[in-house]
Amino acid sequence: MINPEELAKHYTRFRVTERILLTGHCHQARRTWCSKRSSRSSSTAAELVDDVWDEAFEKANEVRRGFARLMDDSPDPIALAPNTHELVVRFLSALPSKKRPKLLTTDGEFHTIRRQLDRLAEEGIEIVRLPAVPATTLAERLAAVVDDKTAAVLVSEALYRNAHIVPNPRATLEACEPHGADLLVTHTTRSTSCRFH
Repeated sequence: MINPEELAKHYTRFRVTERILLTGHCHQARRTWCSKRSSRSSSTAAELVDDVWDEAFEKANEVRRGFARLMDDSPDPIALAPNTHELVVRFLSALPSKKRPKLLTTDGEFHTIRRQLDRLAEEGIEIVRLPAVPATTLAERLAAVVDDKTAAVLVSEALYRNAHIVPNPRATLEACEPHGADLLVTHTTRSTSCRFH
């Protein structure tokens, strides 16, 4: 069991010992060292100006390698962006939607994916939304409806509406591969990453 007082030491800037913070998104309390990192980023940008990109890309690669270690995967299929919207737009724009006009998702996704898919539905793309609950069987249920018309499956690692973790994404991936469908798994923290195959 984590001692709350021990944990609170890492969140002093947000005064977590003085108030209750119940947010579960990017506006939640962040660790104190985040401010130090942000300050370092500002200093580096001021010092290097137009030459900052080599360092920025190396830091991005470190983040990708970190996510790869957590997922026991290669960093190659991991993309980073400042927000989910940008990643989803990039991903959707690369899909063969005329040849494969079907996208699979859940009814438990964040607004970014939901809104993008709602808009594509207006253009005639078939959007299949499976119930997110129970999350324990979601990967297998998604896998069962992947077919040759499926361009991609879009699902979150942790569902937006209830924060349930979706176990066994490999089951969905293994169903996508023989059909040539892509899988996009979003993981939202303070920054955003997506893994797609």
